[in-house]
Amino acid sequence: MFKTSRYILHSSFLLISFFSFSDTTYYKCVTEKGTVFSQLPCDNEATTHKVNTTGNQYSGPKVDYTKQLNELERERLLSGLQAELRSNNHKLTILDRNKQRAEYKQQERLNHILAVEDKKRITKDITKKLKIINKEYKKDVLVITKQIKILEKKIAQYK
Repeated sequence: MFKTSRYILHSSFLLISFFSFSDTTYYKCVTEKGTVFSQLPCDNEATTHKVNTTGNQYSGPKVDYTKQLNELERERLLSGLQAELRSNNHKLTILDRNKQRAEYKQQERLNHILAVEDKKRITKDITKKLKIINKEYKKDVLVITKQIKILEKKIAQYK
């Protein structure tokens, strides 16, 4: 039994090797030891067989995924732009809070009990600092507002 299975296994390897070398004709010989496949006839009773091969007839359906890929890319770009827009809106909110905090600190300086001369001096200093705070705030808001407008235009293009 072991010898028979060895011959069958050997024959299978020969058959596979014949197919891999693109040889389309092979011979099948039935002997006492079992069936043998060969590239050459082994005796007068060998039968000739041809390998019938088919081309790539069994391929999957041809589907054009370009539209789906473009849609996915558009959605990815759109979500990235929307995230950037949210980020810039948050930056504006943070700038506004920081400005209000700075103004509040300056106003608190005035609420301390001070002499009249000190109050005048501090009022001038506070006014100067408030102008600087407002100037920086307007500059930062302008930059972020421009970015937001650009992002909104890009988002509108993708929708």
